[in-house]
Amino acid sequence: MHVADALGREANRVAAAFPASVPSVANLSSDTGPILADMTKRNLANITERIVEFTKDNDFIYHQPVPAEASLAPVPKLPAAKAIPVSELYQGQDIQRIIGPDIFQRIVPISVTETASLYDEEKAKLIRAETERVEVANDEMAASLDYLKLPGSLEVLKGGQGDGDMSLDPDFRNWCADLAGHQPFGTAFDALDTEKAAISATLETSLKSLDTEEAVCEKMRNKYGDDWTQQPSSRLTATLRADIRNYRSTIEEADTSDAQLKATFRQHEADFEEMRSAGETEEADVLYQRALIKAGAQKRGVKSPISEQGDLLGEEFDDGPTVREQIERVEELMKKLQLVKRERGQVLKDLKEKVRLSGVSNTLCPMLTYRKSRSTMMISNMFSS
Repeated sequence: MHVADALGREANRVAAAFPASVPSVANLSSDTGPILADMTKRNLANITERIVEFTKDNDFIYHQPVPAEASLAPVPKLPAAKAIPVSELYQGQDIQRIIGPDIFQRIVPISVTETASLYDEEKAKLIRAETERVEVANDEMAASLDYLKLPGSLEVLKGGQGDGDMSLDPDFRNWCADLAGHQPFGTAFDALDTEKAAISATLETSLKSLDTEEAVCEKMRNKYGDDWTQQPSSRLTATLRADIRNYRSTIEEADTSDAQLKATFRQHEADFEEMRSAGETEEADVLYQRALIKAGAQKRGVKSPISEQGDLLGEEFDDGPTVREQIERVEELMKKLQLVKRERGQVLKDLKEKVRLSGVSNTLCPMLTYRKSRSTMMISNMFSS
C-alpha cells in the first residue's frame, strides 16, 4: 500500500500538470485535465484510507514487519468471470435434451467443398469438350454433304436415268439468265489486256521521265559545280520509283491470275455460249434436260440421239459399275453417316447422364472419338468416289 501511495502521489502530480488546452489532433476534450486530476485524487484518498486501516490492524493484531518493495510479487489479473462446466450446472439431468444437438455437425469442411467444386468443374469441362467434338463432327459432315450437293445431286442423277423428275434446277435457270444479260467473257479479257498494256506503257514512260530528269540534273551539277543548288533527284524520286516497282509487280501477278482464268474460260467457252443462248431464248429447261439425257446415256455406255459420237467418259464406264450401282452405294453410305450421327448423339447423351449421376468413366470419351473417326473416314471415301 505504501508503493501504491507513492505511485498515486506521482500520478496526482502529473495530472495536475496536464495542460488546460490540448491540440485538436489529440482527440481530447478541454476538460480532460480536470477529470484526470479528480480521478487520481480520489484514488490517492482511497489508498491513504486503506494505509491507516492496515497499519492500525497490524499494530494491534498481527505485529508483522512490513516487507521491502523489491520482495513484492506482481499482482495477478483479476478474472472477470469463472467458467462453470455444463455437467456441474445441470448435474443429474439430461444435458443433451437441454442444450440440443450440435449446431456444427452439418458444416462441411472447406477442403471438402473445394474438392467437390473442382470435381464438378472437371465434369463440366469434360462435357463441354465432348459436346464440341460432336458439333465439329456434325458440321464437317454437313459441310461435306453440302459440297457434294447431296442428296440433291442423287435426284439429278436419277432424273438423268429416267427414274425420277427431270425438272429444271432453279440455280441453272439463274445462271443462264445472268449469262444472257452479261457481255461475252472474251471481250472482257480483251479489255483487261488493253488496260494492262496501257498501264504498263504509262509506268514505263514515267520511269523514263525520272531517268531523264535525274540525268539532266547530274549533268547540270557537273557543269556548274557548286553554283547548281538543286538537290539530287535520286533522293526526291525514291518513293516514286518504289511505287512503280510495286505497280509492275502487281500487274505481273494479275497477269498470271488472268492467264489461269482465261485458260479455264477457254476450256468451258462452248458451255458458256450454250447457256447464254438458252438464257436469251428462254430455253434453259430444254438445255438442262438435254444435258441430263446426254450425261445419263454416256454413263450407261449408250449413244444418245443428242451425242451420237460418244466420248471417253461413256467408254470408261462400260467396264465399271453402272450409274445405278454407284447411286445405291452413295445412298448406303449416306444412311451409314446418318446412323453414325444418331449413334454419336446417343453416346453423348449417355455420357451426360452418367456424369450427372455419378463418376465419369474414361472409356466413354474414346467411344465418341472412334465414332467421329468413322464419320470422317466415310466422308473421305465419298470424296474419293
